[in-house]
Amino acid sequence: MSSPDSVLPVWNQDRFVELLERLVAVGSDLQNAPDRGLVPREELAAEVVLDWLGPHLERGVIRAERLAGPGFERRPSLVLTLQGSGPGTVGFVGAHFDVVPADAEAEGWTHDPFSLHRTSDDVLYGRGVSDALGNLAVAVELLRLLAERGEPPRRTVAVVLIANEESVRVPGVGLDYVVEAGALAPLRQGPIYWLDSTDFGPTVGTGGVARWDLRVTGVTGHSGMAHNCVNALELAMAATRALGEWFVEAFPPHPEERRYGFPSPSTLKPTLIDVPNRKFTMIPGRARVTGDVRLTPFYEMRPALAALEQFVADLDRRLESGDPPAGFPRTRVADGRRGTVAIDVADGFLEGMACDLDSPGLAALQRAISSVRGERDSGRYSMTASLPLVRELQRDGFDVQITGFGIGACMHAPDEHGRLQDFMDGLAVLWHVVEHLE
Repeated sequence: MSSPDSVLPVWNQDRFVELLERLVAVGSDLQNAPDRGLVPREELAAEVVLDWLGPHLERGVIRAERLAGPGFERRPSLVLTLQGSGPGTVGFVGAHFDVVPADAEAEGWTHDPFSLHRTSDDVLYGRGVSDALGNLAVAVELLRLLAERGEPPRRTVAVVLIANEESVRVPGVGLDYVVEAGALAPLRQGPIYWLDSTDFGPTVGTGGVARWDLRVTGVTGHSGMAHNCVNALELAMAATRALGEWFVEAFPPHPEERRYGFPSPSTLKPTLIDVPNRKFTMIPGRARVTGDVRLTPFYEMRPALAALEQFVADLDRRLESGDPPAGFPRTRVADGRRGTVAIDVADGFLEGMACDLDSPGLAALQRAISSVRGERDSGRYSMTASLPLVRELQRDGFDVQITGFGIGACMHAPDEHGRLQDFMDGLAVLWHVVEHLE
């Protein structure tokens, strides 16, 4: 059986950089923010990949399936399969074509976000380098190298490159549609490695996330006559604080979080506030606070959100009955008008996932990272950031493990970048997994 190091002599750094350069170059049309009029055309990146693998597709060594629902032909996912010589599969899923928006001027980029910039010390700058075009290029190069070797791997290797990871779900687009089409079903015979994390890992736990909007009304008026007013801004701050205190008691740190290496417990926090008011001498009559819930996978998101809505409904009933919590500002004026609080929870949410710590797939990943990078990067860790669909795949019977090779600190940030050596090592890790998975 081949050594994992046997890939290194045929590793061509410049060729990898060329592939990533071509992907980043179409990144302006891969930006995914429909609320800003940015709907990606993932077909552009898919065509780069298909052209890159062209000779192996023509020979039938690699099989490609392009998947998108009717009306979404410009937004495909790709399933790329290299048949093995024996039973079993190994899947690399989750690297995605779309990217978050980048505004070079407004965000202060020092390099054009849609033109790959390679420094003298092999740092690669560009939107999507760490999330997740770099991981995508590693997976594509892995398939190319396996195809060029001239002998099939023991297990069938499948790479699934997905559309629409960076925005809300759209029926007919992305991994949902790939699953619906049955294209992942053959991968039940082995582990799936989700390639949309960073810093090697392995990432063994993720958080769930949901958005909430706290809507507060008050009684507006002149700030010099505060006795006639209910200050919606003050009431919003008090209600938000009460909500946070309730959450800490309802969802305290879970004992499993330590075992999985979560650096943070579940959190509820405000992140945006909107108070439509144009005069500093006017007491605001409306306020809106928006925030998120980050829930470790040992709590269920749906019951947590139901409890959140119940808490705010109970709080509003206390305001109606004239029994606000201690420390609240004025909530009612002399003529009977009062402040109100209500909360909306967004329809869509992501669930967190705890990987199977006894999985042979996890053991293989840890061995591969240790072999290539040493012990420093083989330690397991978790995060309360969220990944789409991984929990659903696990619930559907797939053994899902998570890793990735970009730099977590610069994801979604100006001057996004990754290190070429990390991607080289990432290729060696995936090669080791393919060759040595038991």
